[in-house]
Amino acid sequence: MRLHYAICTCLALLCGSRAAQAGEIADLARNAENMLQAHQNLAAIENLRRAMQIAEEQSPLTIRKALFVSEAPRGFGIYRERSDNVFKPGEPLVAYVEPIGVGWTKRDEGYFHSLLTVDFEIRTPAGDILTGKRDFGKFEFLSHERNTEIMTHVTLNLTGARPGKYVFGLIYRDRSTGKSATVDLPFEIK
Repeated sequence: MRLHYAICTCLALLCGSRAAQAGEIADLARNAENMLQAHQNLAAIENLRRAMQIAEEQSPLTIRKALFVSEAPRGFGIYRERSDNVFKPGEPLVAYVEPIGVGWTKRDEGYFHSLLTVDFEIRTPAGDILTGKRDFGKFEFLSHERNTEIMTHVTLNLTGARPGKYVFGLIYRDRSTGKSATVDLPFEIK
């Protein structure tokens, strides 16, 4: 019962006040626990995946994780985190970002589709915008599943930027749902 309670509590919190959805999540978690006890592990995992999908559908677009990495990531959770946020002049900024609450639409071909666009801003620590661009990045996903583990990476070359402290602001826009989320990554050129 502990697994059931913990999963229900976490997923219900993600869903906010959506009682009907939270009830469905609780039912899925309860069934998953019964399936685990009956050694139906795959069925239990599928129930929990469905519960996560419901929670993500009800959640705002949120950035779960955002950090600078030393090279382009190879996949979800497969990255090399930088030891610091200090860059040499001319060194590119590479940010690893995990959005959650991403919307999916069903396509006629049987696929699910999601489209995220990203704006960026370079700001001073006081908030003054030095440069930026709308729709700088585009991340399109086509999958047989409504994936809950998504990562993106954004690379920006700041050729000619002066030494100093800055903020790399990213604005993610979900074109399927109209939701948006922002994240700020402070950095220094030295």
